[in-house]
Amino acid sequence: MRVTVSVAMTTSIIFLVLCVSLQYFCITTLASQATCAPPPAIECKSNACDVFNYQGVWDDRGICKAQNSAWPTSEAELVQAVANAVKNKQRIKVVSKLSHSEPKLVCVGSEGLIISTQNYASVIEVNKTAMTIRVQAGALMSDVLEAAAKEGLALNAMIYWSGVSAAGVISTGAHDSGLVGKGSGVYEYVVAMRLVVPASPSQGYAKVISLTEADEELNAARLSLGTLGAISELTFALQPMYKRSISTVVKDDTDLEYEAESFLRAHEFADINWIPSHGKAVYIPIDRHPVNVPGDGLNSIIGSASSVVDIERKAADYEAIQDRADVEAICSVLINETLDLAINGSGFLNDGKRFTGYPVIGFNHHMQTSGGCQAGRYSVACTPTSILDKNETVCSWDRRIYATLYFGVELRVPVSRLPQVIKDVKRIRDLNPQKLCDMSGIFMRSIKKSDAYLGPKEDVVTLVMMNYRSRAVGTPKWNEDVYEEIEQMIIEKHGGVLHWGKSGGYLFQGLAKRATNLEKFMEVKKKFDSSGLFSNEWTDGLFGIGGGSLEIFRDGCALDKVCKCREDSHCAPQKGYFCKPGKVWKKARVCTKLN
Repeated sequence: MRVTVSVAMTTSIIFLVLCVSLQYFCITTLASQATCAPPPAIECKSNACDVFNYQGVWDDRGICKAQNSAWPTSEAELVQAVANAVKNKQRIKVVSKLSHSEPKLVCVGSEGLIISTQNYASVIEVNKTAMTIRVQAGALMSDVLEAAAKEGLALNAMIYWSGVSAAGVISTGAHDSGLVGKGSGVYEYVVAMRLVVPASPSQGYAKVISLTEADEELNAARLSLGTLGAISELTFALQPMYKRSISTVVKDDTDLEYEAESFLRAHEFADINWIPSHGKAVYIPIDRHPVNVPGDGLNSIIGSASSVVDIERKAADYEAIQDRADVEAICSVLINETLDLAINGSGFLNDGKRFTGYPVIGFNHHMQTSGGCQAGRYSVACTPTSILDKNETVCSWDRRIYATLYFGVELRVPVSRLPQVIKDVKRIRDLNPQKLCDMSGIFMRSIKKSDAYLGPKEDVVTLVMMNYRSRAVGTPKWNEDVYEEIEQMIIEKHGGVLHWGKSGGYLFQGLAKRATNLEKFMEVKKKFDSSGLFSNEWTDGLFGIGGGSLEIFRDGCALDKVCKCREDSHCAPQKGYFCKPGKVWKKARVCTKLN
């Protein structure tokens, strides 16, 4: 039966394409209106605080509490906050203005202290002679990049979203793409750090540790998941400014398993967006050029804003598609528009205003990342409460509104395993290509092997999948089984791991053992924080401390990725979804819809 797709729905689908295909969530532009800045991650009332991530929903749909909060503006105030908590034997966690991590890295518990770095960002100091930049923990990376650029310098690696703090971006192992030089991990460019850690009563209960590249402990601290102490200050190594170019080439995916590695190694910053449902791959060569090469390109993929009513309407439209399992709408519109957008610029602008053709060339800091919505200013009309007026302009991921929810899953596999991974995903795809239609791309990037103790042991390729998540508890995706099988297969069969700051739920269980050197990391952890005050239940489960587990068994647990289903109640039997083996990876246990 042919299904007619309305103009409104088609617009909503097209809107989602660009954002999801590039592994972001963005919104349409209303440049003439002021943007209501998103609310901070911490909200406190009387004797308790709530801690939120940017979507307002944690992986397990649970709450995140703290007993009290601290908002330091200086290192002295940060030391005092840590000292008070240590004296009172409180657990401690640190969060930036906006928490963009989906696992419960910052959930300290109802008796703990949550520290915000929102007001701790005043120092950004460039040393042109040493080619370094010294910043405080809460500094936004967009500001860091701009400060370096004003002095003709560049940070070689940065994630594609600039609205993150300096401490947050390194602590979770966030990255760009590339296997050249030090590679794409932002943490690789940290050359010095000041860290506030617990201390004895005679030392005032807290002290500052200074680390440089001469200290082996820096390999633990530069990627620590916030479990060693509170980062006070960071120094990044810079390079002379250069330009980047970006192009796209759309090809059939017939030879992808044979071409992917050589392509990613041939270009300093290359990406691939694989669209398995349609047998296509968008190859994205990104290369370095001298500053005298013509071009003033701009990456404008993320950062605009839209009205609450528009964002919520688009979310409702997409949820309706999911509820109906409207395969024709998803396959014929969403994926095709992904390819069209790739051909037509994907948000890159040649002169900062319009796309006129590939390659797009521009200064490194204008091309490597984008953002800005998170820094929007409050207009007079913005509602100062948790309930927004429907006509106010906000970021699409503002947790106060009914926007589309999603799982952002990043699976990392050794480059040596990539050909077999692609072949296995193709085997799953070939059983029913339509079931992969609402995954508008498996976005591939690369990370070089690292000396950071929680970094990768060898060169890896990351496979990023943005999966729709219903706001209604117990509601599965119509093609739930396909995503679960792919994820379990990559982790269990191919030795994959997950991005520490993205979705994954129970899949994180035991993965810390696959890091470069977990034993050395734990030695530093014991040295800096012997009582584990900067740990929480989630990190204990990740590191295998005290027999902790990240798997939670309850009705519908597999739908929230907090368990691998063992029985039908872990899925949604009342809606026809039952726990069954995978079709290709037989050891998988997935929620399958039985007709």
